[in-house]
Amino acid sequence: MCGSGVLGRLLPHLSGVVIESIKRTAGVITLRAGCQTLPVRCPGCGMPSWRVHGRYVRRLGDAPVAGSRVVIELTVRRFKCLSSRCPAVTFAEQIEGLTRPHARQTQVLRSMLASIALCLAGRPGARLAAALGIRIAKDALLDLLHSVPQPPVGAVRFLGVDDFALRKGDSYATILVDLEARRPVDVLPGRDAEPLAAWLRRHPEVEVICRDRAGAYAEGARNGAPQAMQVADAWHLWRNIAEAVERTVGSHHGCIQTAFAEPPVIAETTAKDLVTPEPSRPLAVPFVPPDGTLDVSGQPRRLVARTTERYAAVQALLAEGKSLAAIGRTLRLDHSTVRRFARATSLDELLAKATGRLSVLDEHALPPRPLAGGLSRHSPAPPGTARARIRRERPVPPPLLPRLQTSPPTRQEAAAGVPTAARAGPEIPTRRPLNHDEPPAPRGRRRRGTEGDPYGLPSPRRRRTARPRLR
Repeated sequence: MCGSGVLGRLLPHLSGVVIESIKRTAGVITLRAGCQTLPVRCPGCGMPSWRVHGRYVRRLGDAPVAGSRVVIELTVRRFKCLSSRCPAVTFAEQIEGLTRPHARQTQVLRSMLASIALCLAGRPGARLAAALGIRIAKDALLDLLHSVPQPPVGAVRFLGVDDFALRKGDSYATILVDLEARRPVDVLPGRDAEPLAAWLRRHPEVEVICRDRAGAYAEGARNGAPQAMQVADAWHLWRNIAEAVERTVGSHHGCIQTAFAEPPVIAETTAKDLVTPEPSRPLAVPFVPPDGTLDVSGQPRRLVARTTERYAAVQALLAEGKSLAAIGRTLRLDHSTVRRFARATSLDELLAKATGRLSVLDEHALPPRPLAGGLSRHSPAPPGTARARIRRERPVPPPLLPRLQTSPPTRQEAAAGVPTAARAGPEIPTRRPLNHDEPPAPRGRRRRGTEGDPYGLPSPRRRRTARPRLR
């Protein structure tokens, strides 16, 4: 079967080979193919060669067909180079559009996997490839993603500058984005002004720089591209506005709670109209926000207590003139935590987030509904009811009786003649009085309840004496 026939028109990348056989085994389609083109040029010197040195079989993964994996068993010829000046003595033939040196996948399959890796990266891309009938690991997809050549950076007119964390709190970097093409163009080490200024000097075509409000980026933009206009992006503007509003509301948290706690004053109408008034609507009871300093049990919350203690400690150390780093080492707190407590104008600003957390269901919460007749589960049962009859007929256990616990006398007590009653230990309550004259119950069985012992508790077991062995 020749590759230039019907199969060659359906699969154009196989037009340069001859298909010898096709078989399907265990859901895998295997194509045995070979090439008969002569001569073949040496990739090193370009000299054509007709001398076949040897052959070997090469297995290549191809794009799936109807959801089934495709494997091409290609018989590759190795030729001998006829040029005496060529350093390569022998070389293997490469079929254009099908094979590459040391590759285990065809060009078609490689381009498919590269597209999947660019869109979904590792693990999600591997799951999508498995659904399409391609077996590949997530690490192989990431390696393929790293090997994809980056397109050259053209003229960048609108540049976006922002920082990101390589390791949060330790190392950071700067990312540059082409806002017109919507793709990253470069990554600079650190978030200082000099690397950004050096990059902008190499790209004088930049017209607009969109950045955050960091001073280092402003300085780098002024030094590297003085002709560019600097603007703030919308996300940072909205974030700065939200933080300012949050700080303002937090500083007036006490005033807001007081305003909610005071009920509104409603003026009473004195004039009476002769016309029958319409039925008045029920006035809505003003919602009073819950006190966030207490938990559901009414106990002080640990978060509020810890925040109060830390705020007092940080402010006291600041009053002594210590730095933020020294305060962090003394209190064993992170630098950002110490800075947040030091910049707070009042304790209410810190407790606003912790105590002002409301739920959308707080306004609709109802008090617990009592049972019929104003009774609860623990109230006494009224006489004549089934619950009272059950309690009356239930046997009442006997009262607890004290039992004296004695200990053997010591040498000093025996010498001084201390009586046993004076050595009595603490009273230990028991469920029923002990009757040593009563015969013990058989082992493994529970005695039935009697009038004096309704629960049938077993009597204390007697200690068995060891019998002497007969020799």
